[in-house]
Amino acid sequence: MRTLILILVLLIAGCTGGVYNIPPKEYQQQVKTLGVLPLLIDSRSTIIHPQGDAIFALLGRAAEGQSDTVVEKMRNRKGYFDVRLIREPSRLLVDELLVKADIDELGQPRGYLLNQQRLAELCKDAVVDGLLVMTLQSVVHREKRWSRNTFETLTTDYNDIMATASVVAVDGRVLWEMTGTDAMTILRLQYPDFDEAYYNKTDAVKLKFISLAGLEKTLLPPADKEGEKSQSPQIKAWLDKVVAALSPSLFR
Repeated sequence: MRTLILILVLLIAGCTGGVYNIPPKEYQQQVKTLGVLPLLIDSRSTIIHPQGDAIFALLGRAAEGQSDTVVEKMRNRKGYFDVRLIREPSRLLVDELLVKADIDELGQPRGYLLNQQRLAELCKDAVVDGLLVMTLQSVVHREKRWSRNTFETLTTDYNDIMATASVVAVDGRVLWEMTGTDAMTILRLQYPDFDEAYYNKTDAVKLKFISLAGLEKTLLPPADKEGEKSQSPQIKAWLDKVVAALSPSLFR
């Protein structure tokens, strides 16, 4: 019976998003106080868009203050003794904590190899049992995409901005992760120009880069009310999924 309940809980967790690498009940026992890092923008990741630096700067603007929102939402769910924001500069953490990105054979991001000493220091200084590490990185991965009328497809390597998240214990064990096929595409940087191929009567479909202006309008659309700060619907959807996946309802 206990095994059946565990299987059902893990299935629910999978549907919510992410994967627990230990039973959720054990996760709750081991992570009573959770530290939340600021969103980490990995500007060292591979980007082939000609305006890569500007795109990383755009991501930085969109990520600003988002970790505070995650902390607030997780505290409201009351699944932990405490949820604490780690107030360290994001750029510094990228250099000191993220050692190497783990990318699979199709280009999907599978999280990061972390600096164990820095991880332990952050946990000790904040007095937490583990850290929620959330990253935005540029990847080149294989994917099939359809034309707007869905009649044509092109499977090739595309450059996108993707998001991963994981909860890592003080000793470096990854207790929960939203990586690989669970990683979320935040921003597509390229598109296949099916219309050009159609009008030129050719089967060769060219990949084109989306302009910086187009990317900005997609990631940071104008706020609904004048004077309000623009928020990224893509980042909000991703972080809401992270918060839901770490919901205390899955611990019971």
